[in-house]
Amino acid sequence: MIISTVSAIAALALLPSTFASRRRTSHIGGFLAGHVPAERELEQKVEGLVDPARAEANLRHLTSEPHMAGTEASRRVAQWLRDEYRSFGLDAEIVTYSVWLPLPREVRIELLSPVKQTLSSRDQPFDGDKQSSDPRAVVGFNAYSPSGDQTAPVVYANYGAEEDYRALEALGVEVQGKIILVRYGRIYRGVKAKLAEAHKAAGLLIYSDPQDDGYVVGDVYPRGPWRPLSAVQRGSVLYTQIYPGDPLTPGVAATPGASRIKPADAESLPHIPTAPINAQDASVIFASLGGQQAPRAWQGGLPLTYHVGPGAAQLHMKLIMDYGQRPIYDVIARLRGIDDNQWVMLGNHHDAWVFGAADPGSGTAAMLEAGRALGELARSGWKPRRTIVICQWDAEEPGLIGSTEWVEANLAPLEQKAVAYVNTDVGVTGPNFSAAATPSLAEFLRDVARDVQDPNSGGSIYDAWRGSVNRSKFEPTEKPDQAGGSVPVSGPPGEVPLGALGAGSDFCPFFDHAGIPSIDLSFTGPYGVYHSVFDDFYWMKNFGDPSFQYEAALARVLGVIALRLSEADILPFNYAEYASEITQATDDLAAQAQFGDANSAAEKPNDRLKVLSDASAQFASVAAAAAQALGSTPSTGLTPDRERAINAALVSVEQAFLSSDGVAGRPWYKHTIFAPGKNAGYTAEMVPGVSESLEDNDPGELTQEIDRLASALNRASARLKEVVRLASAPK
Repeated sequence: MIISTVSAIAALALLPSTFASRRRTSHIGGFLAGHVPAERELEQKVEGLVDPARAEANLRHLTSEPHMAGTEASRRVAQWLRDEYRSFGLDAEIVTYSVWLPLPREVRIELLSPVKQTLSSRDQPFDGDKQSSDPRAVVGFNAYSPSGDQTAPVVYANYGAEEDYRALEALGVEVQGKIILVRYGRIYRGVKAKLAEAHKAAGLLIYSDPQDDGYVVGDVYPRGPWRPLSAVQRGSVLYTQIYPGDPLTPGVAATPGASRIKPADAESLPHIPTAPINAQDASVIFASLGGQQAPRAWQGGLPLTYHVGPGAAQLHMKLIMDYGQRPIYDVIARLRGIDDNQWVMLGNHHDAWVFGAADPGSGTAAMLEAGRALGELARSGWKPRRTIVICQWDAEEPGLIGSTEWVEANLAPLEQKAVAYVNTDVGVTGPNFSAAATPSLAEFLRDVARDVQDPNSGGSIYDAWRGSVNRSKFEPTEKPDQAGGSVPVSGPPGEVPLGALGAGSDFCPFFDHAGIPSIDLSFTGPYGVYHSVFDDFYWMKNFGDPSFQYEAALARVLGVIALRLSEADILPFNYAEYASEITQATDDLAAQAQFGDANSAAEKPNDRLKVLSDASAQFASVAAAAAQALGSTPSTGLTPDRERAINAALVSVEQAFLSSDGVAGRPWYKHTIFAPGKNAGYTAEMVPGVSESLEDNDPGELTQEIDRLASALNRASARLKEVVRLASAPK
């Protein structure tokens, strides 16, 4: 009998605690019982082929030189990756796009008064780490900042969130015309830039506070894994919360002949000069900054009292950015399956701000090793049921550009063929498994984690994952600027909750724009050298994963995921869990909505919530019916045509959640259930259209967004009804 992952969650509560261990030997979600032994054998072979030493060699090569997007070094990395995948037996090619991309020519930050001092200092090299003194490392800069030359007093605005500007207003501090100093963290740096622009600041400086990722939380590099005072966090300030990808070709691929808008018309481009500085330079500014004492919650880890200004501190910032059309290089490798009309996709980016050992090299090193193991398996005579596509994206760091352009270029085939997209990025910084996923693949991912061994404990990754989740609430943030990019959502009772997919990595165009079911996963640990020179091979070898056992574990997880999605009889989507998340979200919205005039005859937006509640209830009912129908199919399986039809319907449910109009004010983001928050940038927001119209206190927009969401739920229900019909019809 076919037991899909959809029905497994309901069954789990009824079975004894030994169910998980028995399932590893007798059942895999989505597989006929008779096909499980062959699948287990494939998985064991792939896991056995993975070699930590090869992963280490991969990373050593990937970090051999700085390879920022838009440079010849990035092209060389792409060529090496293509050749490696070809050597594994995969068909591999480089796909090139032409994108609007800046490179820094001059970054000058200087304090003019009360004393004169040049800032914008570089990451200071350390003995023993030769790469930290490499002259090819790019200066600290924020990609997509405009050029500018500004002299103005300084105002400190904490993390630069909207509530911080409200606090300054309450203190009577004027920010217009000032250079705003904010610290990294909490929200995406592009949101910080947009809010500073909205408040008419003259410029923006973003620094790394030791309270967030430096000596306050642990020993700093090279003694420990955390950020030293000199380390600069590079990064993009492109307004990806509006749309990611090439800013001049929104919604279409940036091919050489594409129609392009003018830079002045690009909504995703910032308009005020923005630059990063390190903590030691920030301390110089704070020491000269007068005005009121900052609120207690704004006090960071530097050894002085923070003030908000504007005092005597006068700052000059001069930025010269060289903008132009530059080529980027995606690598697409395919292991052709029996059915090339179904694609299981894995991906990570290959560009880095400097060496990128953790971000993104650790993920790429593991993905290469998974690709090699799958290739070796194919050479032994196995051919995947579905085609496996491994993608290495360029220009992720400037704004998810390589993946976005490829998705926009291949939207129609993706909608027809893509089964799922599995992403890793900062693949390994420690031993703690972490994952975000569309809720329909959450139980599938937990099952994979139950079946792959954790290197430290010798038990399952799932058991170690459960332990790390319980500990994480007492530990410092591991990746400050992307903290919150995977907000936990409630899973079934007793299960580890997964994060919700927001933005910040290459799953974004697949999930938010194309509606492809997606997963993002990694192993995390103390990681303070994010986007700095010190994210190099020495750091990884000494702190991130010295034995490369977790690189190997990530490769095994990726290999098992690829095999299960490739070989499954019925794809293991769990829409019962998805329905639970949606029901919770719509219930929360109903509690928040308080619009409407009691004396008005017009329909109130909160009356429309009944329509949404009905659509949510119907989706939950049909999801349960689909689970039951799939769980009752014959043990001998279904006809190949019916299996294909059921799988196509199951995959298409995610696409049914898309709206052609997109989220209000952000039409590129099509998903009605999940999108990155417009004022967070990485963090996922559930039912974003309705949530944001409530936040904006806009009854008309709320009614429109409720109807749009209800229509999406009804479309998704119709797809699941088709699953019920196909699974229940006489054989």
